[in-house]
Order: sequence, then structure tokens, then C-alpha cells
Amino acid sequence: MPEARNEPKFECECCGLCCRRDPYYAVSLLDIRNISMGLGLRPEEFFRQYCDVVTTPGGFRYSVILAPDGCPFLKNALCGIHLVKPIGCWVFPESSLLPVRDLKKHVNAIPTCAILKMPDVDLPLAADLELLAARDIQFEHTKQYFAQHDSFEERPWREATDRLAEKLRDAAEITRRAEAIRARAEALTSR
Repeated sequence: MPEARNEPKFECECCGLCCRRDPYYAVSLLDIRNISMGLGLRPEEFFRQYCDVVTTPGGFRYSVILAPDGCPFLKNALCGIHLVKPIGCWVFPESSLLPVRDLKKHVNAIPTCAILKMPDVDLPLAADLELLAARDIQFEHTKQYFAQHDSFEERPWREATDRLAEKLRDAAEITRRAEAIRARAEALTSR
């Protein structure tokens, strides 16, 4: 068992700026299901109303919530779909795995972010590594789906989402990936 580290815990102050800084936010196949259910919409309706497929600068095709004026679910600086928000939102900002000292340099564009008030340390934020592993699996499957489909199609999406849900039930795979993420984080902080 690796030695315990006293990683700082991020306490969001709900300024809402991270939800207004990007033109879109990635959603996985499973996010589409969860959010559409939370909104009482059919997945196809949710996708048509709020989403699109974009090609990222890295060349990957992903489904995203369009946010030209900020996330459409941001209400009074709070997430209006908090219980079903995208997995990328659940793991932000801990998912960077950067030491807080370095993370603060990337967040300085959000002057009200609570990260900027944290002490400069060479450890990453405390993170739920299993949740990060689940995020990676979700985005791998989402990338794979949109590499094979030009747009959202409910029947093949449903089949792909069922396969994804099955993969997420593989506890050994989640544990293996969580350990790999831990090793990456430790490598980042030991430089």
C-alpha cells in the first residue's frame, strides 16, 4: 500500500466562472442518459436541444453540451443539474493531477476560484481515483462511439451505453486504472 499523502482538499466556493469559461463541456454517453433522465427528456431530445459533436484540438470526436454563453444549466452560479452533472464536472479541478502550485498557474484566468486561496504545495488536490478511472472509461467509450457515428443516433447510442455501463461494473478494471492514475500523479509531483 502506498504511503498516505496529505493532499489538500478543494472546497468550491461556487463562483460559477468555471462553468462560463468554455464554449462547450464534454458529456459521455452515460452523461447523456443521466442528464436526459434528470431533465425528463428523451436522450435524443436532450442531445438535439443542448448538445453537438465536436472535434477536439487533439483530433477526437466527442459529444458536448454547447455553452456559447456559459453552461445552459448554470443557475445563479450553481449547477442546475448537480445530481446528474457530467462526469468531467464531478472530477474538476482534481482531475488535473497537477500539484496545487502548478494548478494555480492554470486557474489564474478564474480570479475568484478557491484554488487561488490555497497554499502553494507540491501535491495534487485530493481526488477520488476510482471516479477518475470511471471518467477515463466513459470518455474512451464516447470517443469510440463518435469515431464510428457521425452524430447521435438513439438505438446505437443505447447499445453503446449499455456496454459502457457493463464495463464500469468491472471493479478490477476500475482498481487497476485508479492505481495507474495514482502512479501518474506521483510522477507529476516527484519531478
